[in-house]
Amino acid sequence: MTRDSREDDSRAGGDDDAAVLGHVIPRRRFTRWAAFYFLLYVCLPVLALGLAVDVLLYAVFTGLFGHCYALLCLFG
Repeated sequence: MTRDSREDDSRAGGDDDAAVLGHVIPRRRFTRWAAFYFLLYVCLPVLALGLAVDVLLYAVFTGLFGHCYALLCLFG
């Protein structure tokens, strides 16, 4: 029974690049573009959703209930 070379690399934590049909393929890594797309498609929508909910709650509390909202209570 022979062992697969991929198992040896994963167990040994081999840092060398893999070769497929004679072509050296570098390992996966995060790039600046990956960070940019993460910020653009994950962080900004979450922040925009939070801002929309915050503005909606501010409008509800000040308009319907007549009370201050969140940190504005401390400064108003």
